[in-house]
Amino acid sequence: MLWLLLAALLMGQTPSTVRQQVWLAMSDIHLDPFDRSPFPSRFGEDANPALFYAALAQMKHAVPNPALVLLPGDFFAHHFARRVHAHAGAGTPDAAGIATMRQIASAFARTFPHAQFAIALGNNDAPCGDYRSTNGSAYLAAVTRIWEPLVNRGGAAPGFASSFARGGYYTAKLPLAGMRLIVLNTIPMSTEYAGNCGDDGAHSASAELTWLQSVLQSPGDGERNVVLMHIPPGFDAFATEYVHGFVAWRFLKTPYDTALVGMLTAPANRVTYAIAGHAHRFDFRLAGNVPIIVLGSISPIYDNNPAFYAMHVDGNSLRDIDVFTFDNWTQAWAPARSFAATWGVGRMDAAALAKLHVRLAVDPEMRARWDEQANGWPSYRVLRPTWTRWWRVPWCAQNLLTPDFDGCAGIRRRVEVARIVLAAGGLAAVVLLALCVVLLVRRRASAG
Repeated sequence: MLWLLLAALLMGQTPSTVRQQVWLAMSDIHLDPFDRSPFPSRFGEDANPALFYAALAQMKHAVPNPALVLLPGDFFAHHFARRVHAHAGAGTPDAAGIATMRQIASAFARTFPHAQFAIALGNNDAPCGDYRSTNGSAYLAAVTRIWEPLVNRGGAAPGFASSFARGGYYTAKLPLAGMRLIVLNTIPMSTEYAGNCGDDGAHSASAELTWLQSVLQSPGDGERNVVLMHIPPGFDAFATEYVHGFVAWRFLKTPYDTALVGMLTAPANRVTYAIAGHAHRFDFRLAGNVPIIVLGSISPIYDNNPAFYAMHVDGNSLRDIDVFTFDNWTQAWAPARSFAATWGVGRMDAAALAKLHVRLAVDPEMRARWDEQANGWPSYRVLRPTWTRWWRVPWCAQNLLTPDFDGCAGIRRRVEVARIVLAAGGLAAVVLLALCVVLLVRRRASAG
């Protein structure tokens, strides 16, 4: 037994019998395969191959043999189809999407030939358009074939091929004994969902939630569950601030949000924690006693430093997360920062994060440092701070996944005025709606 432990330690992980492992996570890659610059992407740009391969090399250096690699979605650059049409010889968006997925998967497979992988679909992973799904399509079937050898390594996810190709969701055995991964496709639940481009319209958000409830009610041999998704439940603090608090911006449509949170928090469902991406900034959400870790992005398009994460896990909770960031000011990788050591928490469970949440309310200096962390610890300055004037918006978003959010955030009057004006109609409604549209277009244009 001792020699097994020593061998595992040399490989950068511990065996399942010890119940402690290191997992790697990289979210929101947003790869632009047409950017041929030899230098990593700068602020305001999606990730180019130079940045992506540099991040992979740094991941390999940090954790040579992770037990698991988590990829919570958004593999493609924003407005992917538009980029494809702008490049002669790139083919159709579907063909370019398949080629880009193959490029990403092959790079990960070469870098981590023994790791189990888990992927989720993001809102920029359908070549037919942003916030679209491709359930039941030939495109998603091709993507499934690309990722199946990595996701089903060692027979970890035997149902992946059929379930993922139909609806983008599936389950997998985690490399820690007694733990199961449930991967969701939360794009059809989004407030901005624009429809399915495939042939299987039956696999809707409602059908997925029915499937999720069925899975959670079948615990197997006393398994604990970890949930992986791209878009988390709750409120989008970044978008809410961007429209100046006139809209309390939900990530997911209210019925789906309510149902998902209810399933996550039900004690009988044995959900230990969840992992999401999408926001491009590191944060957390508390769904009752279930922490939802929101990972920052590799793409620096929203003026954040690219980041990936090493997650220290055991059979009960997340023990710690090390963050590795590429400082776009210095164009160099910064030393790893331990979340537990930085914020003085023993482990990243709901109780510890709830105490951290309370401390953030009363300590402006701590909020400033939290803003730095969320943006990948820039060495010079935060380009898009979210924890300054409107700090109650992101603070309340951490633990209020309900309609009480606007009151806590101090924007209820703005939200109510906006509702009244829009309901009344007329010129004022047109002006207010135009303002919100302009702000949203500016937000999206910055990601173009």
